[in-house]
Amino acid sequence: MQRRNFLKGAALAAGSMAILPTIVNASIVKPAKGEKIPSGAVTLYIECRILPKFKNDLLQKINEYTKVLNKKKGFLSLSLKNMVGDSTMVHNYPTALKGVLSSAYFDASKEGSMPLFYSLFIRFENYQDLMASKTTQWFAKVIAKYETLSKNYHEGVYKTVAAGDREHIYTTQAEIQKFLKNQKDKPTNRYLTVNNHVGIFTKDAKIFNQKSTSLLKVAQNTFRPAKGDYDYNPKFPVGIPGSYQNLHYRKAIATEILQSAFSDGDKTHYLFHGVWESLYDHENSHIDPRFRADVMKIFPYIIDGPVEPFYETIILNNHI
Repeated sequence: MQRRNFLKGAALAAGSMAILPTIVNASIVKPAKGEKIPSGAVTLYIECRILPKFKNDLLQKINEYTKVLNKKKGFLSLSLKNMVGDSTMVHNYPTALKGVLSSAYFDASKEGSMPLFYSLFIRFENYQDLMASKTTQWFAKVIAKYETLSKNYHEGVYKTVAAGDREHIYTTQAEIQKFLKNQKDKPTNRYLTVNNHVGIFTKDAKIFNQKSTSLLKVAQNTFRPAKGDYDYNPKFPVGIPGSYQNLHYRKAIATEILQSAFSDGDKTHYLFHGVWESLYDHENSHIDPRFRADVMKIFPYIIDGPVEPFYETIILNNHI
């Protein structure tokens, strides 16, 4: 079966709009009655779809706006990511199908059967600086020019619960702010980004944050072959590159748990945002029983998702 036919007949054809979990409530950037604004660093996260003919204009507008953001108080970083495919392992597809949807969205957009999907992360030191920057107004003005499809976009303010890289796990506000202004997925690295969308009942947020932070630590620190494996090689202290033929994988470059700052009714949305050296590093990590054991600890709380697309970073600007 060809990958494109698999795409149109199965997961993505039925579930592509599940990528936008709050499409009915397309903007969650302000607190509802009784909610407090978040403390510490925040992320304005935007998902949008555009027709391919508008691609160059959108990229030009975002590149121009990064120069404006560099002068804004509290700006930390901006990254724009193009959705290219979907994870099969997060859906527990048979291992023989791992990677089959790796470029499905990108291929479909090239042949004209799907639009382009983009995710935009704009980080600020605090919520007040984000809103003062008027970035949401700027984006609304830009996207309005790209016909009706583009106007149905999602935006939300998120706070980082925890993050990690190959050196550290970050949980304090000072550590998280430093992490957010030093993103490592510059386009020339050609890293793979995954963005796992899940939703829970807001009442479960505290315990979910504890358990998902534990999962982040496992995800950030595991690799194969690991010490104790028969094929462990000390020359590869962060793992051996994964492939379709093996179960090896290298440690994630970075992982991050983002929680929506404001509730969506009785729900709270999360993004499990990870950066990997390759597609098969990520897919093989999901097969690892150590990872699976911790996933099962958060599984009972998830009421929406998981949906885990693959992305390629095409713009990155870390404020200096």
